[in-house]
Amino acid sequence: MRKANGERGQILPLVAIALVALLGICAFSIDVGYAYYAKRQLQSAVDAAALAGAQDLPNATLAFATAQEYGDANKPQNLASFDFQFTAKCTNTSVVAAGCNPSVNPNAIVVNGKASTNAWFARLFGIDHFDVSAHASACSPCSSTPVDLVIAIDRTGSMCQPVAPDGTCTDLDNAKDGVRTMLGILNPPNVQVGMVAFPPVESTTTDPCAAPFNSLGGNGFDAYDSPDRGYVTDTISGDYKAPGGPLNPTSGLFLHTEDGTAASCIQSGGSTSYSEALRQARTELALHGRPDVPDYIVFLTDGEANIGSVYGAGDPTYPPGNLDDQQPCHSAINVANDYKTEGVTIYSIGYALGDNVPCSVGGFRARVNGSWQACTPPAAGCFHYANTRQPESPAITSYSTLTQIASPGDFYNKATPGELDTIFAAIARDIGEGSSRLIDDDF
Repeated sequence: MRKANGERGQILPLVAIALVALLGICAFSIDVGYAYYAKRQLQSAVDAAALAGAQDLPNATLAFATAQEYGDANKPQNLASFDFQFTAKCTNTSVVAAGCNPSVNPNAIVVNGKASTNAWFARLFGIDHFDVSAHASACSPCSSTPVDLVIAIDRTGSMCQPVAPDGTCTDLDNAKDGVRTMLGILNPPNVQVGMVAFPPVESTTTDPCAAPFNSLGGNGFDAYDSPDRGYVTDTISGDYKAPGGPLNPTSGLFLHTEDGTAASCIQSGGSTSYSEALRQARTELALHGRPDVPDYIVFLTDGEANIGSVYGAGDPTYPPGNLDDQQPCHSAINVANDYKTEGVTIYSIGYALGDNVPCSVGGFRARVNGSWQACTPPAAGCFHYANTRQPESPAITSYSTLTQIASPGDFYNKATPGELDTIFAAIARDIGEGSSRLIDDDF
């Protein structure tokens, strides 16, 4: 006979109550987990929409339409409702960002996605759905990889022929205007820019706005590759503008690219050495560029290479086996190929170059009994003599040379004299064109 005050069986009501609570919690967690999974799917859809839309910037209307299309295509099927909202903005630290206006030419798109998921077990607690949201920003062009760039600008005599009636060098001014256009598009601190001009000034201690070095010294030859020559007009820096702002009127790059008379900076004169100009640009990248930063050279010229790095084998600095003076165009291609192998990207611009102008080089003469006589380098005392022209061997045109100097697809030709803004702008945007990418909101 069981005692009236026995406690057996009293745990069953407690277990029943606990099971109800436990099952409710488990059921609720399933709905919450499902909502979390839906949020992750929504984030993927928003990311895809932002990346796709950014490809169509700066056309915001087209970018929004593309983003909507990609968002719909990646919409999670388990969402009860789904909505996208788009806005455009400008980034401030990208390689290309200057002049950006969110309502005119934005370089970033912001996508906000909202959705809701159905609830099942959570309905026991009066919850019939969960709201989820996701956010993504993407930019294009928006390469944030730092870039070091040296502009090598031809300022030989032909860049100031003919001189305009007001005394200005129209061709050289067109080149300067193009450089300024490029600077206006690029954006520090991500892009640091320097400039070398060829031929150089007399020495590194000479004002970079001085007249170009006289390429034929009093001894009948002279070296373009002397360490004393002043090729660098502006060392690599980012002071040409504030991030996203206008050009800095006190910076060297601004002052040295002002239009002016034939006697203004940068003055014209001298002969053309492709190979040494490329070497000096590469040297500036090595001396003042940042470690592990991609290097770029923009090389502009209006004529064929007619000298190498030095004028003759009699020069003590003449490197053994140097063929610059005998094959100035071929040697420039070899120099450029070496740098491209090292990872340097080279853009070349032919300005009123023509497509069939053969590269030629002056003959070589030795001073014998007070008169110049023909000789064959590299014999000692055999100097470059510019008054005698002969085709480079093997034959090659300046157009072909510039094409081969450039990295694949990076040769630009301005067949007739005129503005260079479009070409320099295209190069600037090409430098900044990584693919579109997702960015943080404060980018």
